[in-house]
Amino acid sequence: MSIAISIVLTLLLIALISGILLGFFAEKFRADGDTLVEEINRLLPQTQCAQCGYPGCKPYAEAIARGEAINKCPPGGKQTINDLAQLLDQAYVPLDPDVGSEEIPRTAIIREAECIGCTFCIQACPVDAIIGAAQQMHSVITAECTGCELCVAPCPVDCIDIIPLNTKPPAEMLSKSLSQQECIRCGLCVDACPVDLLPQQLYWFIQGEAYEKAEQYKLMDCIECGLCHAVCPSHIPLVQYYQKGKATLAEKRQQQQQADYTRQRFENRELRLAREKIQAEQRRQERARLADQRSSQDNMIQEALARARARQNQPGEHQ
Repeated sequence: MSIAISIVLTLLLIALISGILLGFFAEKFRADGDTLVEEINRLLPQTQCAQCGYPGCKPYAEAIARGEAINKCPPGGKQTINDLAQLLDQAYVPLDPDVGSEEIPRTAIIREAECIGCTFCIQACPVDAIIGAAQQMHSVITAECTGCELCVAPCPVDCIDIIPLNTKPPAEMLSKSLSQQECIRCGLCVDACPVDLLPQQLYWFIQGEAYEKAEQYKLMDCIECGLCHAVCPSHIPLVQYYQKGKATLAEKRQQQQQADYTRQRFENRELRLAREKIQAEQRRQERARLADQRSSQDNMIQEALARARARQNQPGEHQ
């Protein structure tokens, strides 16, 4: 009886130890796998565009960890493929042409005057970069948008455009809506602003092209949430005006930086030319001094020779 109990206890002990070891190794290898997926996911551009054939960057990272090709990400392009190749110790391969071509950073923009407030684009956006409400104008948070284009197809009125990042919206996007009327100074936009700006005043400044004045009134603090447009009884696309103002200020700032750089190069050139002119004059004066010195020495030699010849020609000295 005691032998049977000992055998049973031994078997239970072996099973317990085996279970602990299996659990430990399973957790260890699972953690390593998760770490690799996170490292791969960190290298992907996080556009969540699904062009790779997977519903987002994380699923594609998991697929790569399982052996999927590393060249199926058009937004990441050559840089992402190279980074993944180095991480996984693989050879670099060109982007798979079946998934598209390499893309420059882009962002979506909604022609808000045409938006009907259907919310389809809000539901399609994988990073919640579109804000708005049902039957109200929607707006894109440019800083959050990845340019994935997933919002374009669901739009029933085709009012979403994809443009290169850090470029001004085309002029037609800022055209007046047919329903837009003049501002009636109701002040509803002021009450709606979540960052305590003066939307009405900013609108007047930008409409009058007083962009610096708009900047003084904290235009750059606007988060483009669209609430001011939503409550505007005149249907003025205020966010579009603010975007135009910001883009104009950014362009002016860039132009000023380029002008300052060009001016600095011009001033440096003028200083260099003036310095070279002074140095050239100093060299000329030094050459003239040396020439005068040599001429003086030659004169002294000629005078000494003349005196010697004169002494030789005197009669008394020959006797």
